[in-house]
Amino acid sequence: MTVQLFANNAKTTLASPINATQTTITVAPGTGALFPNPSSGQGFKVTLVSATSATVYEICLCTARSGDTLTVVRAQEGTSGTPFLLNDIVGNYDTADVMANLVQVLQLQNQYYLYAVASGSANALSATIPSPLTAIPDGMSIVVKATAANTGATTLNLTLGSTSTGAVPIVTGNNTALVGGEIAGAGYPITLSYSSTFNAWVITDGNINLSLYAYINSPTFTGTPRVPTAAFNDNSTIIASTSWVQNQLANYAPIYSPTFTGVPAAPTAPSGTSTTQIATTAFVQNQISTQIKGLGFGGTTWNNVIGSRSNNTTYTNPYSYPIMVTAWHSGAYPGDYGYALVNGLQVTYFYSDTTNGGSTSTMTFIVPPGASYLVYCSASIGGWNELY
Repeated sequence: MTVQLFANNAKTTLASPINATQTTITVAPGTGALFPNPSSGQGFKVTLVSATSATVYEICLCTARSGDTLTVVRAQEGTSGTPFLLNDIVGNYDTADVMANLVQVLQLQNQYYLYAVASGSANALSATIPSPLTAIPDGMSIVVKATAANTGATTLNLTLGSTSTGAVPIVTGNNTALVGGEIAGAGYPITLSYSSTFNAWVITDGNINLSLYAYINSPTFTGTPRVPTAAFNDNSTIIASTSWVQNQLANYAPIYSPTFTGVPAAPTAPSGTSTTQIATTAFVQNQISTQIKGLGFGGTTWNNVIGSRSNNTTYTNPYSYPIMVTAWHSGAYPGDYGYALVNGLQVTYFYSDTTNGGSTSTMTFIVPPGASYLVYCSASIGGWNELY
């Protein structure tokens, strides 16, 4: 479709004769500027009139102008291509077609070009509007008087003059197909805007079906509600999507046959626990220490205690586990002897029958928790170690 341009008093003469099919017209020098200068999609009507007979004329459509040269489409509005002579008249006049395509106040106010009463069925509307267009332009808006309330997805087949555009979907603003109830009933006017992006008519004033919406307070959703996925480890009132939950669970091991990574930790059970509770390294070390002590070796470290021990003096094991004591007499002579008592009971003894000095006699024994112990040597004690 060509957008018509106009000029006031644009009238001149031919600078040279033309035949019946020629598509370029040269007008008198300097007079081309009287006419509009069309760009793409624009034009203006040019009427050629014989200077000797007003009844000989032809209407053309000028699509371009370069100085005094007009590019035209011949034989418009039912006229025929005709030869014209030098100095025949060339003018930009009103024509019937131009005037017919001008929108008048009455047509504007009664929506003559943009309003139609629909036919067809409730969900498959048809309508016709006066138009020279052959395709629906992006953004075109029309009002259609519906035939009935729609009950589901709905289409409109709009005829532009004599060109049918086919069944095009009617959608809501988010490009969602109608579900029923958006068109309230017969006679209900709906405003539709065409979107070339969606290839659909977007309904801008449809009836709102409240049954399709949830209350803002304690809503109950249906179908498959979706929300944005919150940031990892978010701890707020944002709704958790399934993706967020799965991301969080990736940091957890399954309860059945878990495989841990990193440095798994657990509470340390009391020493001696015998259940299915997980054993920590601390529990195992405690058990090893307890087992060593339980074997009667008295502890894990030998300590030289000669400086705090005396011959024939009673001491008490202060620990909750057995300790081991070893004491010896160096350089024993014939007749030297010694013994050790635990809770007053002799647990070891030595007697030296060597003929010369220099031999060593050692006594080693275990002292239970809380028990008293004593070491006696007939001579001096040469060394005293305890394992605790």
